[in-house]
Amino acid sequence: MKVKWVVILALLLVGTAFFLSDRIAEDPEYLNKHVAGTGATVAGVFLSSGHAEPALDCIEFFAAADPDNPDLLWVKGDALSAAGRYEEAVVCYDTVLLNDPDDPRMLVGKAEALSMAGELEEALEACEQALASEPEAMAALDKAGYLNLRLGRYLEAADYYDTITEARPENAAAWIRRGDAFLYISIRQEEELKETYRTLGTPGARTAVAPLNVDPYMEAMECYNHAIALDPKTAPLLAARLVARSEITMKTCEEILENLGK
Repeated sequence: MKVKWVVILALLLVGTAFFLSDRIAEDPEYLNKHVAGTGATVAGVFLSSGHAEPALDCIEFFAAADPDNPDLLWVKGDALSAAGRYEEAVVCYDTVLLNDPDDPRMLVGKAEALSMAGELEEALEACEQALASEPEAMAALDKAGYLNLRLGRYLEAADYYDTITEARPENAAAWIRRGDAFLYISIRQEEELKETYRTLGTPGARTAVAPLNVDPYMEAMECYNHAIALDPKTAPLLAARLVARSEITMKTCEEILENLGK
């Protein structure tokens, strides 16, 4: 398999070399101006096919022309992330950000690498910086929403996905993530309710219990219904999610009844 990709890369390079020979004769500076960009395109083809290592080999070859080319460094960062080399990927994005600190594309790439490395707060900071520069950057909004879900900040996550679904109501994945945020909120509320019943009657505890707010659960259901209408193939996944949610509610009720019986 590796030999096959080496052959394909070689053919691409030979074709590029024939094209460049004429252009360099006309404009000696063309090589330094455009070869790195061509390399980024070729490497992107490898990467989009799921082949990170051939992409990195291609980048290494073309970087000789312009090692600081933003497009080349962007693809290199993505390829390094795909290969699990997250720290090196961050270095690539930071190299470009030195000259353009608010480049949303680089900031989102950096956020992705940091997220994969487990640095969620730093990743969220990168997303927020991208959104400060370009508030409607969909990739940054989506990543910020996802990171807030991971960090347990469900209302903030819902706000980000609300922005996405308003701008692109056909985005089924965003509707699902927005639904997830509200589903987690409903689970958290049940946990709080369970804790209230557990301490009911003890000194200093509440003497009354507020009714459970079902709005977040209903909001989640509405989001999932939107997603299913847009992409019916999501129905089994979301049905399984709701079944699991119902099981959590049943367990919560059982635990509340057990505590009341003590």
